[in-house]
Amino acid sequence: MDFHEVAQKAIGDMPPETRFRPEDAEVIKAHADLILPLAGEFVTGFYDMLFAHEPTRAVFEEGERAEREKTLADFLAHVVNGPHDDEFFAWLAFVGPVHVVRQVSNPMMLAMLDYLVLFIMKKFAGHENAAAVTEAFVRLAATLGSIITYGYEVAWQEALQNVVGMPPALVQRMVHEEAQRMFPLRSHGQA
Repeated sequence: MDFHEVAQKAIGDMPPETRFRPEDAEVIKAHADLILPLAGEFVTGFYDMLFAHEPTRAVFEEGERAEREKTLADFLAHVVNGPHDDEFFAWLAFVGPVHVVRQVSNPMMLAMLDYLVLFIMKKFAGHENAAAVTEAFVRLAATLGSIITYGYEVAWQEALQNVVGMPPALVQRMVHEEAQRMFPLRSHGQA
């Protein structure tokens, strides 16, 4: 699986206005002195929420919370400080398959990206640059969600292809045809 390719495909499928941009990275970095001190509260709230909900708690192994908290704190520091380059986005594409292995669903992942945005929105409420910071995190979450869920999808497809031993194009065609059978919708003016 080429994680650079996965990341670029996911980003390329997003309308440009919704993508994380260099300007967003600059806005976030310019507010590092306000964001980074919130890391402890963010990480604790994030994992308190996950451990309070049985379906999300079930994906964790006994005693690993401290390690996961460190990973999330490091991730937030990287988000704030950068770089936001191809390697960063390729690493995010790797995050999707890691979640497949852990049996973390896309709804779980996307909900926690929403938690990130809401956390920042609440913490910056009333700040003179609240709108710019919040918009930067909204585009960041959209981009992360797109890359991670697409990586998740590609990992599932490749795993299925490996299990059944069929060429990727054939598996994709069969899935598309079955989806059309299951959900017979009008498409492109056809009845």
